[in-house]
Amino acid sequence: MKSFNQGMILLFCSSFICSVASADSIEEMVSLMSQKLGDFKTLNESVLRGGLRVRLCQYCHGKDGNSTRAGVPNLAEQNPIYLLTQFEYFRTDKRKNKVMNELAKSLTKDERVNVALYYASQKVAFNPQLKNVNSSSYKSGAGIYKNICANCHGTKGYGEQNLPRLAGQQSEFINKTLKAYKEQKKIRPDSPMNAISAALSEEDIASVATFVSFMQ
Repeated sequence: MKSFNQGMILLFCSSFICSVASADSIEEMVSLMSQKLGDFKTLNESVLRGGLRVRLCQYCHGKDGNSTRAGVPNLAEQNPIYLLTQFEYFRTDKRKNKVMNELAKSLTKDERVNVALYYASQKVAFNPQLKNVNSSSYKSGAGIYKNICANCHGTKGYGEQNLPRLAGQQSEFINKTLKAYKEQKKIRPDSPMNAISAALSEEDIASVATFVSFMQ
């Protein structure tokens, strides 16, 4: 099981509670997560319980958070606050996906936090095919990422707090998501990604999706 940097995540939780501009329920959930992170024994118990509740999740996201289907995101090593808040958005229908909307509503508060902590504790299975990647696409994606993505998602692609980790993410998922933003499908209406993706060509999107999938 991956070791959490508890002090760092607790700091993230505290600052997020103060700054989040969302429903009280999300603040409450982040507070609950913060309490679990504050005690090593409780955290370990939560991760173990979360692993027992991913029975339905694993059909798409994998038992260890590494996606088993093209176009479905990896959840392994994802930032726990981000996982939890997105889960809450599905629960409240702010994000639309019939399966996720129903699944989120079927779990208790504790179970939702435990599932987020469980997946955050797993390791990303990095793509072993880096040597075979199209070098021009990879290099182009690296430049785009450095100039556009790194400011929010970090130079290593780890994100922070409620900003998602991109390193090792499924390229098909990144491609599909950026195209949805570009086409103004408003999958997340308040996201800055709507404007950012609009400025990218389809070739740019394919390149950056390739690059982040090989980030470690």
